[in-house]
Amino acid sequence: MRAYGFVDWSGDAGFKFALGSSTHFVMSLISSADEVRLRQELAQVRAQLSLPQALEFHFAHNAEAVRAAFFAALPRLTFDGAVLVVDKRELGDEVDRASESALYGFVLGHLLARAPLEIIEVKRLLIDERDKVSRVTQGMRIAASPVLLARGLKQTPHFRGEPAHQSDGLQVADMLAGAVMNKLRGGKDYLRGSKLRMTVYHYT
Repeated sequence: MRAYGFVDWSGDAGFKFALGSSTHFVMSLISSADEVRLRQELAQVRAQLSLPQALEFHFAHNAEAVRAAFFAALPRLTFDGAVLVVDKRELGDEVDRASESALYGFVLGHLLARAPLEIIEVKRLLIDERDKVSRVTQGMRIAASPVLLARGLKQTPHFRGEPAHQSDGLQVADMLAGAVMNKLRGGKDYLRGSKLRMTVYHYT
């Protein structure tokens, strides 16, 4: 069993598309069999660009040069991942549209139902949140528990919120979700041609 899994996303929980809500919601989950090595690999990427080691890899905020270097190194990084794409326009009564945490829990549940067991068998699942405990993390925990038990996990992970700037694993998850969303919006396909240990699923 791995120590940590990391969950981040791209898109918003709104359904007011005419007012700017994103049509899609993308959630990514990664874990690593060797987190020390993963941190070292990301430190090398920062060093190659002469960037501060405290720099946060964040798809929406990073310059193109940083994005390019990160995704060039991505196939060499020690992690396994799964990404779920949801077209919110196709969702009916499955989700309570008035509840932000309901969408996060719904998407995570379906992602966990699809992801390989080696990725989801973790002791702790870190969520990109400022607070250790929030409505989002609690909602995700409640939605995830029956899915994980149904998949045969004897022990479900402990859910905890953590700011992404404190976690390299969360930063990788953010970059993956951002890259997939960028392609959906007609932008550059940063993952094209990469031989990655990850799968992109689509909710239907």
